[in-house]
Amino acid sequence: MRQSIVLLEVVFSLLLFSIVAIVSSKMIFALVEKNTTDTFITENNLVLETTRLFLAKQDNLESVNLIGEELFFNSHLLLKNVSKYNTTQSGTLKIIDICIYQDTICQVWKIKI
Repeated sequence: MRQSIVLLEVVFSLLLFSIVAIVSSKMIFALVEKNTTDTFITENNLVLETTRLFLAKQDNLESVNLIGEELFFNSHLLLKNVSKYNTTQSGTLKIIDICIYQDTICQVWKIKI
């Protein structure tokens, strides 16, 4: 009788451990996936911000061209995977609406001319 109770306790412990392990692994997978997405967005926001700062220091913004999905300045590559690029001029401000990676990351730049 005692051996059957011990065996039942072992089976119950294994079942409980399995449930905890499965839930923990799902939670870890979700955290890793979120961390990967957040890192991707942060890195690309940094790339967009450095591009904006570069363009803000330039005198001639007419040299910026979009060819396919790549943004060029004086035939030098600035950005890849550009899905949206619109420019408007309002007085002394040039407003650039830009999105990268199929409109995943978008920004509106206001650059003083």
